[in-house]
Amino acid sequence: MNTEHVLTMEVPRDFTGADNASAVAQYEQMRSQIAALPGVSQVGLGSTVPLRTAGIMLEIKAEGRPVNPGEPAPQSEYRTASPDYFIASGIPVLRGKDFSSTDRAGSAPVVMINKTLADFLFPGLDPVGRRVAWTGEVLKFIGVSGDWRTVIGVVGNTKDGGLDAVALPVVFIPFAQGDFPSGGLVIRSRGDVAGLASAATRVVRGIAPQQPIEKLLTADQIRDESVAPRRLNALLVASFGILALIVAAIGIAAVLAFSVSALTNEIGIRMSLGADASNVQRMVLSEGGRLVLLGLALGVLGALVLSRLMQGLLFGVAPNDPATLAGVALLMAAVGIGACWIPAARAARIDPGVALRGQ
Repeated sequence: MNTEHVLTMEVPRDFTGADNASAVAQYEQMRSQIAALPGVSQVGLGSTVPLRTAGIMLEIKAEGRPVNPGEPAPQSEYRTASPDYFIASGIPVLRGKDFSSTDRAGSAPVVMINKTLADFLFPGLDPVGRRVAWTGEVLKFIGVSGDWRTVIGVVGNTKDGGLDAVALPVVFIPFAQGDFPSGGLVIRSRGDVAGLASAATRVVRGIAPQQPIEKLLTADQIRDESVAPRRLNALLVASFGILALIVAAIGIAAVLAFSVSALTNEIGIRMSLGADASNVQRMVLSEGGRLVLLGLALGVLGALVLSRLMQGLLFGVAPNDPATLAGVALLMAAVGIGACWIPAARAARIDPGVALRGQ
């Protein structure tokens, strides 16, 4: 979904004594007045705002698709959406059409479903024009109708349970046909959306002074809420990785520095016999290079074995991603060669006369 310039506000239903028709009328009044504010391009109504789960999972059936014996009944989230909800949210309509203003109580019952549910209920088929219905014993207790509803469109998936969560199957019912109208507003602006927060709040307060308003956030802020724990994990792991990189570089330089000091006499003899500074540098670098190559080989093998333990911290990348392994190997090689260069340069500056006198 396109989260730019989107403001969301959750407005749970609290219309004392109001029936569904009155509740829908008040929500639509809020929507129309907010849509008239300067800078607003679209306003949508829904039982939940994008990137939030509605939490109402119901069993669903598709016409002509019987459930096999022993197979669990498919389920999907129950949500409502008004015309313009998907446009305001930046959720694409992949097939069919959006809801219209004529989809109201008393009109033909219709639904829109997301791609996850469409692929599950109608694999390889066009879902538009087919029918689905809620089912299960729970319907009699919550007042949801089990009538057949015609699918008029398919919308894209959204990661409502977090960016690393599997997209849930979802059924959208027209807001005006909902069994218990309640939810939130999705406001898309042409510019700075944060400046609309106070104006939208005044509109809601003017229509329903006692109406609670919760989680007045931009869509980017909602997305960042789900990213924040992963970002903290990433920063911690990256900090440990940088520390390990520094320790590795110091360790390589220290080992080679000790090796150079132990070979001072040998280097002096080689230089007195005609070896120049470049020969000495190559000798020390080749010794350090062998250590680096050995360390890289062991490190890649260790990463292939142990990286699966970090799979829960990863998003959008496999534990053994070739590009990541290659990039880290190149970085470690560069750090290792850089650490080797310091003792190599020191060895090249050894005075052969001083080295021989020490012998």
